[in-house]
Amino acid sequence: LFYSQHPNGEEDHNSIHGGCPVLHGEKWAANLWVWNGPRGGFPGAPNNPGKERISNNDHGKVEVIFQNTGEDPQFEEAKLYFQDTYWGEFSHGDPPLSVNTFDGHEWNVRRISDHKLLKRIVIKGNK
Repeated sequence: LFYSQHPNGEEDHNSIHGGCPVLHGEKWAANLWVWNGPRGGFPGAPNNPGKERISNNDHGKVEVIFQNTGEDPQFEEAKLYFQDTYWGEFSHGDPPLSVNTFDGHEWNVRRISDHKLLKRIVIKGNK
């Protein structure tokens, strides 16, 4: 396992690599790609340039439950995103999604078919 990015999300040019050609017999390989982007909100979290800085303590931490009530037809087939990162299924009948988040975090609900933004939710304390 190796990382192709520095903790702040910048590309690590020292991670460039390649494979050798097969001269005799067979070559087997297996890859498992893991996305591991910068995340704030915990002690020692790296800074993510261009994003808000999050305190390294629990001040501003909010426990949120996102639930699709099934009453609004525009949310019939939807997904929940933290900013632009997929978080979970959010269509009618899907189970609620519980998250720990922070003041100022942006959550987006997008339609599955065309990825259209249906709703932006900005976390504001315990409101």
